[in-house]
Amino acid sequence: MPNMTRTLTEQQKAFIRCFSISGNATQSAVDAGYSKNTAQQQGYELKHKLANEIDNETKKVLTGSVPMAVDVLKKLIHDTKIPPSTRLQAVNSLLDRTGYSSSSITQIQDITTKRSSEELRQELNHILHTLHMAKPIDDDSNGGNGSIN
Repeated sequence: MPNMTRTLTEQQKAFIRCFSISGNATQSAVDAGYSKNTAQQQGYELKHKLANEIDNETKKVLTGSVPMAVDVLKKLIHDTKIPPSTRLQAVNSLLDRTGYSSSSITQIQDITTKRSSEELRQELNHILHTLHMAKPIDDDSNGGNGSIN
């Protein structure tokens, strides 16, 4: 069976955009211009009828959020007020999402609960140095809280 592209109305396209952001079918139907009286039924039907289109649009929305997520992770990594265990988790998360690591959340949690703050600081320094992301954490400054110089 040939792959046929479906022609969508402007209302359907609007529903897809709204639903891909909110996940609320009824409100998305209203926002797309469908009657409030029939929005619940319309939303339900459109959600199922346009599932492939919604999936594609949702992937686009999520892909557009990746730079922001990476920026947040980078800020966590560099924030010296955050505990080393959290910063190390942010580094591992960033590496996982960019294909440079295969550690799981469970493995990260095990590492951070079984190591001392000093061991975590050393691990964080090693990773940051390897990635050339920041200068090492200096244990002697700020009363040993660790800061990036």
